Amino acid sequence: MAGNRIHKLPNVVKSRHGVWYFRIYEGGQERRFSLGTKDWQLAKLLAMRVHLERSSVAIRKFDVVLPGGFEVRNLNTAEDVERFTQLAADRHFQELVRLSASKPVHSNGAGLSQKSPLLSNESQASPAKTKPFSDCVALYLAEKKHDNSAKTLLEKQSTLEEFQRFFGDLDLNLFTAEQAISYKNRQISDGLSALRINKRVGFLRDFFTYSINNRLYFQDNPFQNLGISRKSKLAQKVKSYEAFSDDDLKAIFENPEFLTYMNKPDYYWLPLLALHSGARIEELASLKLTQIRQENGVWFFKIEKAKNKNSVRQIPIHPQIMALGFDKYTESVKDKGGQLFPHLKDSINGFSKNCSRRFGLYLEKIGIKDGRKVFHSFRSTFINRMTYLNTHPAILMAVVGHFEQGNLDLSSPHFSVYQKNKPLAVLNEAVQKLSFDLKFPTRSWE
Repeated sequence: MAGNRIHKLPNVVKSRHGVWYFRIYEGGQERRFSLGTKDWQLAKLLAMRVHLERSSVAIRKFDVVLPGGFEVRNLNTAEDVERFTQLAADRHFQELVRLSASKPVHSNGAGLSQKSPLLSNESQASPAKTKPFSDCVALYLAEKKHDNSAKTLLEKQSTLEEFQRFFGDLDLNLFTAEQAISYKNRQISDGLSALRINKRVGFLRDFFTYSINNRLYFQDNPFQNLGISRKSKLAQKVKSYEAFSDDDLKAIFENPEFLTYMNKPDYYWLPLLALHSGARIEELASLKLTQIRQENGVWFFKIEKAKNKNSVRQIPIHPQIMALGFDKYTESVKDKGGQLFPHLKDSINGFSKNCSRRFGLYLEKIGIKDGRKVFHSFRSTFINRMTYLNTHPAILMAVVGHFEQGNLDLSSPHFSVYQKNKPLAVLNEAVQKLSFDLKFPTRSWE
């Protein structure tokens, strides 16, 4: 009805935690809806938005008088209401309300007037439309495809979808630090590790940073500084990998079960290669035949795509590997697609997923059930054994592609400039000193 005017703010109450709620009474019962904010200015506008959406006069002409005297006149259609609710959630609009409380905004019957100071070209801040959470997520993931791996993208998508299930597919700007803290606390109550919680929180922090930078979110990042512990403390709590003992290695390789259970080329070769090179499982599982090279009589792996820049390196192939028939195996697969293990397919978890899982089952099968002893323990074993041989740290780090920065000063030119450029012959000489008193199993792959 024309001239009808809403003169005061709908019922708004604050919880003991400082969060504002919209309160109504239906059938004699009180109901409350969280406005998702502790900011009083924002709460006033959001309460008005909820009131408009519930009002039976939403398609009839009426005026809105916001606290402080700011007026929006002649709202007449559902489109008018929609435009107003979009403005009400916008941070720039909220600031202009505070700065221009005495300036009315008129409607010409078809929405808010474009002649209004709030919507004119002279306005210093032009309100932007906000989007639902799911729409912003779609935009974010589409951009991240350019610089994130498939596995990371899937993890981010899973985290964002979980957050949406918890809190709904609301307008992005309705999410505040309250939901962020609630999400973090829910992860804690679910018993997730500190590292995993911080990883998920980091994904959400990155999403909101993207949204802020792309003018989709107009508040401070709700996940900023929300980790549950400093990274340095977390690093001390990480369960370290334990090296295999002589007895462990004997149980692994001299057991007849090794040939019967580890019965595929990657199952057989990857443990042997890792023990004699210290390389990571994915570095080995993803090898192409072109990365197996010979230079001045020295066979080596050329690791080209690795975990970090220090991991790009040359690894001499240990003589024991050749003695087990590795050259014959590579010859047998040279016409099968170019991969060292052509039966393996790349996935979001890389080439090595099945072997890692199979080896874990094999350890349980032969009675090695220490959770710190896994496939990666071959890397620890190699590093320890090379250390026992008094291998110079610079040589060892060049082979394994890893800097022990907590134990060495790597700021000197000796390490920072020359570390990566060790001659292959020097690396090979160091690796050949390594030996194990074991009878390794042999088999033909022809």
